[in-house]
Amino acid sequence: MPINPQLFQLLFLAPILASVAMVSPTWTSLGDKERTWVHYQPFLESRGYMLRRRYRPGWVSDVVAFGMSPLDCEDSIACHGEVLDATRLLTGDSVVLKMVETSSAETSIAAFLACTPGAEKHAIQTLEVIPMHDNPQRAFMVMPRMRAVSDPPFFYTVREFIEFVEQVLQGLVFLHSKNIAHRDICTANMVMDASLMIPAGFHFGRTCTSDGVQCLHFDADDANPLVIKSRTRAAPIRQLVTGERGRLRKHVPEISETVPYDAFKADVGLVGGMLLGEFLLFYRGLDFIMPFVRKLRRRDPARRPDAAMSLLIFQRLVSKMDETALEAPLRFCLTQASRKAMLFLHG
Repeated sequence: MPINPQLFQLLFLAPILASVAMVSPTWTSLGDKERTWVHYQPFLESRGYMLRRRYRPGWVSDVVAFGMSPLDCEDSIACHGEVLDATRLLTGDSVVLKMVETSSAETSIAAFLACTPGAEKHAIQTLEVIPMHDNPQRAFMVMPRMRAVSDPPFFYTVREFIEFVEQVLQGLVFLHSKNIAHRDICTANMVMDASLMIPAGFHFGRTCTSDGVQCLHFDADDANPLVIKSRTRAAPIRQLVTGERGRLRKHVPEISETVPYDAFKADVGLVGGMLLGEFLLFYRGLDFIMPFVRKLRRRDPARRPDAAMSLLIFQRLVSKMDETALEAPLRFCLTQASRKAMLFLHG
């Protein structure tokens, strides 16, 4: 079926629509993880970062105080993990805070990349690391507010998809050139700067809204202040970054808890698994990339190209495409069965 704004909007708003049918205690009370954020709120404010009203001491929900619907109350939106949004008081910029171990590999790599020229093009920037005042083994890592690369989930044209793949491969080449293997590559671990796609901004805990209440729209009229533009209409230079959660290890046969393997070749296999499982199975119009994906997914890692060669192969492939092919619309397929059958027939 062709991608259309109505389908976008339906899938985009699904989490909010589902929440209407249930009653959640988080609307009016805090979870255990949230209480940790409340504990640190005064300290973070003293360091120049303000948390949402929900996480300030003495908070009373608008649902309780005024009898409002939770869907009309920004402070009903809970975030239960160790990552939370905040506002930088000095500039008004939206940022994200993450609780980390000061001795973790993640913190060390972030510090290394922060001092590495060119890293800002391929990895999310670390703006500051703030040690916790009461626990020196832990700290708050401050990063710019970014948006999941799969939200909105669809690509409108072949060109949009090609730009995405090229940036993924460029990022992988960069990491490998610094002797860093990611090992957990999938779209859930990539973010982008969505400021040109969503001029009004978006709420960290309810991303289908601008402020937690007002819904964003896949609207054809750019004059709408709550518009979400397609990647083509926004024409941004997106910064993609890999993260920490891995979901696609099963796609790389050599990954093992006990047998050593080449993590850099495994990264290449993970990219191939991501392209197959998250794109080729769901889009019509991308079959031209299947031979390339097969190269990345070869069972023998010695026969897979490395990251730099993968990028070169991909660039050679797409350099042969004319404007008509690049601007061809993609079609989203809701069921995997038909796509699996088609890919099987294509070898």
